[in-house]
Amino acid sequence: MRTFQAFVILLCAFGGAWLLSGPEFFMPARHDPSHGVQFSGLSSQLLGLALLLIGAAGLSVKRHAGQGTGRPPSSAWQWRYFAMLMLSLALIGTAYQLGEPMPSPHHQTRP
Repeated sequence: MRTFQAFVILLCAFGGAWLLSGPEFFMPARHDPSHGVQFSGLSSQLLGLALLLIGAAGLSVKRHAGQGTGRPPSSAWQWRYFAMLMLSLALIGTAYQLGEPMPSPHHQTRP
């Protein structure tokens, strides 16, 4: 389980760092891949920042769980963790609002 958690944290870190450069990409919709959202520029950077925040939150949880004291973390830590998660959700929502809904550039219509 630790290996999987480390992999997810690294994936968030590397994916977030890559998205901070603002690459353009298309994310297909869940139930209809012929439509989706085009992310570019600021919306892509907001997604990258959200991924970095999620990775940082994961590292913080791993650090507190690794202490092995059996005591819950302080309430100040819990509030910081909650704020990081809420900020990351707000960034993801804002990125989706700034993204452009459009048909898939890869979807070919049949005549």
